[in-house]
Amino acid sequence: MFKSKISRQYSLWLVAIFSVMGISYLALSLALSSHYLKQVQIKINADVAQTLIQDNELVKQGKLNEPAIEDTFHRYMLLNPNLEIYLVDLSGNLLKYSANADKIKRNHIDIQPLQRFLKHPSEGLILGDDPRSFDGKSLFSVAYLPNAEHPEAYLYVVIQPHIAEEVDRRLQESILLKLSGWSFLTSLLLGLGLGGALFYFLNRRIALLSEKVKRFEQAPQHVIPPPEKLNDELDELALATSDMSVQLHDQLEHIQQADQQRRFMISSLSHDLRTPLTNLLGYMEQAKVDNSMDYLDTAFQNGLKLKNYLDRLFEYAKLDSNLIQLNAQYQSLSEFCETLLEQYQTLSPNADWWIDIHAGIEIAFDRELMESAIRNLLDNAMKYGDGWVSFGLYRLDDDITIRVCSAGNELHQVNRLLESKLAVGNAANHPAQNHTGFGLAIVRFIAEKHAGSLVYEHETNKNCFEIRLSKAS
Repeated sequence: MFKSKISRQYSLWLVAIFSVMGISYLALSLALSSHYLKQVQIKINADVAQTLIQDNELVKQGKLNEPAIEDTFHRYMLLNPNLEIYLVDLSGNLLKYSANADKIKRNHIDIQPLQRFLKHPSEGLILGDDPRSFDGKSLFSVAYLPNAEHPEAYLYVVIQPHIAEEVDRRLQESILLKLSGWSFLTSLLLGLGLGGALFYFLNRRIALLSEKVKRFEQAPQHVIPPPEKLNDELDELALATSDMSVQLHDQLEHIQQADQQRRFMISSLSHDLRTPLTNLLGYMEQAKVDNSMDYLDTAFQNGLKLKNYLDRLFEYAKLDSNLIQLNAQYQSLSEFCETLLEQYQTLSPNADWWIDIHAGIEIAFDRELMESAIRNLLDNAMKYGDGWVSFGLYRLDDDITIRVCSAGNELHQVNRLLESKLAVGNAANHPAQNHTGFGLAIVRFIAEKHAGSLVYEHETNKNCFEIRLSKAS
């Protein structure tokens, strides 16, 4: 349960929080209880002085009863020394007291607390001077003698502090303190139990998600499965993590495929370029010996072929590195294809052309890139198509299809056709022809940049390539 760092950290925080809450609760309970009992003492002792006057007949016929006062002071000094009685004049001087003279530290007290007590008996906690101390304060009760109409002195009754201390001691031993302590322990244990269980299940879900991420890091071919339900933010985090793993998996596959394709093309590049380069050098050397224009013409044709390979290689490199940005504009694809096919028919009048272009087809496309794609397909078809080429532009369901066909046997490695060096036509019929797949790779890239695809189909003695574009693109 406490193996993970987050569990230990949050458990310690939970203990600290409940401990602070419990200690605060105990301190507040004790403070409130002590304050409450002091208020009770004030209410109970507020009339002590007046009760002493009435019970002991300290006033008789409106005058001070000196014998009764002497007797009362003497009796309380012997029987209840914790309750000190003082006779104080109106200036605050002590006249008589129920205590030993050696215990009295001062003979004058401040009468302002006495006057406040008499004017506002319900004010609350008021402390008066304690004659047994030089600067001590104590709870007290006071009354006028003989009466409030004709005051001659104060009956000043001091309740000693150790009485309140005894009450606090008893409070600490009381049921309230025990109840507070048990409540604190119960709340702490219950809170720790429930909080620990909550942290356990929360941390368990986080640990499971962390384990899935680590497994994906070690084996990125296995994506992180999404949660079955979205109940809270952790499930949303798990879903986002799953989506991220799918994206990373797709990107990794794309990088691996691109890397494999690049390796294959680089390995085949030497063979594709070596043949025209060797022919070029051979014919130039022979022309130098024989001084023949035929050899120079053949060397020139091989130079053009080599230039064509290099041009396609550079174009493929630009598309693969995303250096070419799509400049798509909404325009007529039908008119664009008609213009392009007219140029091809003019340059190749002897070829057998089959053209079917549907009118009124409009879509957003990049003229320069689309021309490069169609020219690559037409060049391959004319080169390896046994003299006839079929070109079609039409709508099919929600797609717009550009279809280029030429004669040839079926190309069995269809999946590698768009990535390897195979080209349109029958290689067996042209054993001397060395050709590269850069053209088809370029067409595929251009189709994908237009949110489309390049598809290969074989019919009877006929190979067809289709650029399928969505009208929504």
